[in-house]
Amino acid sequence: MAVHPSSPFDDDPEGVRRRYRSASVQDVDAIHQILRESNLSIPHPYDRERLTQAPIGQILAALCECAGAVVGVLQWRNLGDELEILDLAVCKPHRRSGHAAFLLENFLREASLGAAKKVFLEVRESNLPAIALYKKFGFTVSGRRSNYYRNPPEAALLMRRVLTPAAQG
Repeated sequence: MAVHPSSPFDDDPEGVRRRYRSASVQDVDAIHQILRESNLSIPHPYDRERLTQAPIGQILAALCECAGAVVGVLQWRNLGDELEILDLAVCKPHRRSGHAAFLLENFLREASLGAAKKVFLEVRESNLPAIALYKKFGFTVSGRRSNYYRNPPEAALLMRRVLTPAAQG
């Protein structure tokens, strides 16, 4: 699934123009900062290929950019007919402004145009805002993994969404 440079623009609730785009090597520091403050997985500094378009099995990233600054990241793994969302995070000063929904909406739009048939993810059982966001975009709970997360230990809910032509809009 390619993220095109001409991908959608949108105005956030505060009137700041935001852009959805593919991550590049120049974005590594911003991505690491967002993931670190969100207590999510951070690729090793040498693992820069995780941030560019890559073949099946590789990890890709898309960004939400506002006024030239990276404010959110969505990382996923391309598994051919399935996509796995690994991380969805927004930097603290920009949370609760619709940026995560903007990233997810554009990601799902792109995903529905490719070969993937479904998208899945794991989310902390206590992360009610994230669970609500995923449900808003058509994800359903498909399972539970006990003791999946560390620091603190917690179960993960497995969520998935089937991609259909109706999802393309």
